[in-house]
Amino acid sequence: MNITKILTSLTIAMLVFLSFSASADEEKHVTGMRLMEADWFSAGAAIQDLRERSTKTFELLDTNRSGSITLDELDLSQMESDLKSMNREELREYSRRSSAIHSKFMSWSSEIDEFEVVDTNGDGVWNKEEYEARNENMQRHRLELGIQEWDADGNDAVELHEFNSHLDELELLDENGDGTVSHEEAFKSKNDRVITDVLKNKLMLDEMVWASMEAMDGTSGVHSVEFKVKTEVKAERSKD
Repeated sequence: MNITKILTSLTIAMLVFLSFSASADEEKHVTGMRLMEADWFSAGAAIQDLRERSTKTFELLDTNRSGSITLDELDLSQMESDLKSMNREELREYSRRSSAIHSKFMSWSSEIDEFEVVDTNGDGVWNKEEYEARNENMQRHRLELGIQEWDADGNDAVELHEFNSHLDELELLDENGDGTVSHEEAFKSKNDRVITDVLKNKLMLDEMVWASMEAMDGTSGVHSVEFKVKTEVKAERSKD
């Protein structure tokens, strides 16, 4: 990983923040940028909060409370087919689950042969049924890949200890022992999931979205909201 990519929302927020100081003189502008950079890298997330959030996400996806997450529990197609009949609270639950599934299990980095995945009978062509089901089959295939990435013991399910395994190194990253992993400390990890969790904890994306929804006027009809978070973070490694 040679290129650093921070969350798009973070970049936009930083640019908006800096635009407020555009009328200031150059010295104040540069000083403000330096202070903002220092504050951003020193900010972070409490280790206990990270673990609690991860466990809550696991419990959200483990719908049958079996202690493991299986492919059927991540099947978005069934959830989406029920959207029109959902009330506001059910839509909120759907949005939370959809967000968690996309951010934790939907693999967009793997090389996938779409034709081969959609050609379910392996005859070398797409028939009408295969074509109409292509999106559903591709989505299910990505979920299968996502489960494989977490499933250390190969039992086609993800247990809590597997789901939280990327957090085992948090104490090692916490160099000053203050119980918090700063952004600077997080970027020293070789595990992108750690970096993602630290940044998302700071942004509090889900709480912000639902707080804004509660403040919206108008209640006529059923409003379906699909909140997707796709976090792509690549840390630039030292060449030392």
